[in-house]
Amino acid sequence: MLIKKFPALSRMDYVPSPYEPNEDGVMDVGYYNGALSDGRAYRVECWRMDEMLMMTVMFSDLGLSAWKRQDMFCLLELEGILEYTAERRAVQCARTQDDAERGVWALNMMLANGKGTYGKLLVPLQSYK
Repeated sequence: MLIKKFPALSRMDYVPSPYEPNEDGVMDVGYYNGALSDGRAYRVECWRMDEMLMMTVMFSDLGLSAWKRQDMFCLLELEGILEYTAERRAVQCARTQDDAERGVWALNMMLANGKGTYGKLLVPLQSYK
């Protein structure tokens, strides 16, 4: 069965910390809301922890339960969200829940640290400030 409508991603309980790191040491940089080519809404959140610049991409997991980590590498590039700038492609992938307790994929990737740059966001971030 072809899924034509996907639930919107909910981040209603998330309180960003754009001015100083929160109790976990995370400082929020910005976010972007977009849609994948199948119409599925996604959200990119960019954040810093120590010298690392990280991104998290979240989207509905409906119809994607069989996807693997390698599929996610390709998805980020094919959808024009990220360009890999190094051979190292350390993407962590997990199925979890959004703030409305709906199933989502959450992909985390380090974009840069003190040793180099590993990826470049291709979407314009909006500031939390």
